[in-house]
This record gives sequence, C-alpha cells and structure tokens, in this order.
Amino acid sequence: MADDKAQFPKDEADYKKLEKLVAKIQQDLAPNSKVSHNVRIAGKSGAQRQIDVLVEDKVGQYNIRIVLDCKDYKHPVDIKDVEECAGLFEDVSAMRGVIVCPAGFTKNAKARAQQLQIDLYSPIDTKQHKWQARLKIPAVCDFREARMSFGVSTSAPFPFKLPDNFITSAKVTDAETDEDLGTAFSITTAEWNAGRYSSEPGEHARISILPRKLKMDNGYGMQIPVDLTVGLLVSKHLYFGQFPVTRLSGFHDRIGDGIITNAFEVGLLSMEEVHKWQRLDDMTEAPVKPVILLTALYAWSEDVEESGDAEENPPPG
Repeated sequence: MADDKAQFPKDEADYKKLEKLVAKIQQDLAPNSKVSHNVRIAGKSGAQRQIDVLVEDKVGQYNIRIVLDCKDYKHPVDIKDVEECAGLFEDVSAMRGVIVCPAGFTKNAKARAQQLQIDLYSPIDTKQHKWQARLKIPAVCDFREARMSFGVSTSAPFPFKLPDNFITSAKVTDAETDEDLGTAFSITTAEWNAGRYSSEPGEHARISILPRKLKMDNGYGMQIPVDLTVGLLVSKHLYFGQFPVTRLSGFHDRIGDGIITNAFEVGLLSMEEVHKWQRLDDMTEAPVKPVILLTALYAWSEDVEESGDAEENPPPG
C-alpha cells in the first residue's frame, strides 16, 4: 500500500521501487504465474482496493489469488499494520496474504500474522539498490589428503631388478597396447587428483593403480608383466567460514527464518582464504549449521615426483 508521507513522484519513490523489486522476485519464483504490480481490485466491500503486487494462477477449475503488500518502513512492521493488511486480504478474497518489509517485523506482529495465516517476508537481492543485500553463507570445506606407498610384484619366471626410486623413474607400459603410461607415481597422482581413488578417511591397502594389465622393464632390458599397487592413508581437514554470495534474489521468511529463492551464485574461493577459516576437528564444532558443504582433494603435483620423495612429502596445499 502507498505511503502517504512520500515526497517523491510516483515513478521515483522508493516505495514504488520496492514494489517493483518484490514483483520481480515473485515473478522469478513463479515464472508460470501472472504477477502484476500496482493494480486495483473491487473488494467485497465495494471499494476499489490498491494492490502492490498481485499473483494470479489457475489450478484446474480454481483461480488462485495471492496479494503482497509492501512496506518501505524505517522501523519494523507492528501488529497494527498486520491487522490492517488482514482486512485488505480478506476484502479482495486473497487465498494468501503476504506483507513484505525490508526493516522486518516486531515480535507481536509475527505472532498475530501466524494467527491470521499471513506470511511475513523481507526482500533478499544482491543487485545494487537501496535494499541491496550483502550475503555470506555458512560453509564447511572438507579437504582430503592422501599419503602414498607403493607395491610391485610379478609372477614372471625372469629376474627382476628395481632401479632406485622406481616409482618416479621406471616407465609403466600397457601390456596389451604397449602404450607408455608414465611412472607409477605420475599415474597414481593423476588418478588421485581426478578423484578416481577412494577419498574416505582411513587406510586403503593394495589398490591397483590402473584397471588394466601392466608391464615394466625387469632391469635387464625385458618387459615383463607386473602388478602395481598403491596404499593410501587418507585424512580429512575441516574448515568453517563464510562463503560470499555474488547473486541471489528471493525472500527472507521472517517467521520460518529461511530463504526462499530458486537459484543463487557464490564467488570464487581460494585455498589460501579457506586456510584462514576456523579449523574443525568435527562437523559438530561448527558455530552454526553450514548451508554448503564443499569437498576437495589436496592435489599431488609433479614437483614432488621430481624430488624423488613421494612417501615423505605431503601433498601441497
């Protein structure tokens, strides 16, 4: 409903901009419904009632009418406003009434709205305007780290001599195609970084580094079949922090205390920033329940292979 104290032309008044914002948010939430801004409806009282935002839809033989009344107040909406809006909603036969106020609602207003089955919302929108919201979402980043050990065996009736640092120096070949696959270390790090090994915390023994038959030089110039395995000792590291939201448009339900939206976008997050977050030993230590759980792997890099010290060097952060 219009604020009589506004001193601006209607097309520039903040309360009109709020109504248009609310209409846009509602249209995004209900793209198949008809959402109208600033309309007049004849009430049961016979009076022409001004409606800030009207949502109309049809379900089978039933016509649905939802009315949203916007309040650009500097203070929270009180019980008097709720009861006035209840009269409006009843007069125009709204199946649902909603009051939208960026400044929120008093405790008494919330209690009365629940009695009258009226929804209370505040707009949540990250675009630049008077009511722009700057949001961060509670999040936990769950990083998985693996330490590796290697095993090699063969049943071929030939001598077998392992070179020094065989995991980073001996070439591994596909036994059927003769394709050069790299070293044991380069294969396993690529498989781990791609998420093809189990990342569940704990010890994982004797994992075949690749699901195919392999062969290696036996140290005497002969290619022989080998079984190459990797053992993983996986640990997890939990970090709690606030993840910045770059785009969101919706409503904050001031009674149910949830966010109503159909999509949102979050910004980029660097590992260096995450490492400044609060370290957790367990999810139950989070100060508030996280909305987002991010999982990631500490990746192994080729720099470790060049050092020839795969078992001692932890994966770089």
